[in-house]
Amino acid sequence: MLQQILKQMYIEPDLLNELSEEQKQILFIKLREEQIRRWKEEDEKHEKAQAKNNIKPKKPPKPGKHPKTVKFLTARDGNEWVWVMGEHQDDLTVEQMLENEAQSEAASKASKEAEELRIKEEAGIKIQIEREREELERSKLAWEAEIRRKKEEADLYQSLKDARLEAERLEKEKREKEEEEEKKLKLLKVSLKQEKSRRKSVENANMLKNRRSTEIYRRWQENREIFEKIAIENSKEIEKSWQEQEKKAKEAEHKRKEIARNAREEIKGTLTRGSKVIQATNAFKSSARLPPEQKPPIPPKY
Repeated sequence: MLQQILKQMYIEPDLLNELSEEQKQILFIKLREEQIRRWKEEDEKHEKAQAKNNIKPKKPPKPGKHPKTVKFLTARDGNEWVWVMGEHQDDLTVEQMLENEAQSEAASKASKEAEELRIKEEAGIKIQIEREREELERSKLAWEAEIRRKKEEADLYQSLKDARLEAERLEKEKREKEEEEEKKLKLLKVSLKQEKSRRKSVENANMLKNRRSTEIYRRWQENREIFEKIAIENSKEIEKSWQEQEKKAKEAEHKRKEIARNAREEIKGTLTRGSKVIQATNAFKSSARLPPEQKPPIPPKY
């Protein structure tokens, strides 16, 4: 795992939270050493490439001119100064950084949703106003064409009276059309009022954005608490299972030792009895070869 972290120069935040402060400092030192090692390795490769391409080294600077150099800060112990995240009083903890990131992401998401809603509403209102305006223009053109046609027909009347009556009728119809036109203009003004209502809807969208941001962040906190609770319950179950397995293993080990001890005692008793039988047999054989005046030895008791 350490080799993989040093290779990628990155560690997951969840894994970092599980480490102690001492382990974090050791890990940061290892990462710094790996960074220096890579830098030196790249520097050596660059020098070898220059030597291979016969690149002349840079001339030393003239007296009075100081070349550009990079110097690292030095700590009290003489080594390069290293900043360990979390040690300073103003540093944010990993928990605080994750929480700030979640809040920022929730606000950004809610802002994006509100912007999309506003654009959609504006497009709908513009389409509606344009459609009403086109309909009004078509109606006006049709009405003017109808008036011209009727006037041409009225001119054909031979009777002045009929022509006058027709003109009055056309004039009345014209007034009615003008009144209708005014009504449509009023409707157009209503559309302008709808534009004002759109602005109000934008304000509502901003309120919705803030509420949505809070909701997303609260949901994130709830999910996180659930995940932490599940992790604690799983760790307790694993600890309980491990204790039961350890208890069973100790009982099995005790039984194995008991069986081995009984087997050793049984083998030892068997060997003892066997040695006594052998001694008795040897004594019996030796007594058979003794002179008549000598008595055979007494066999051992079992």
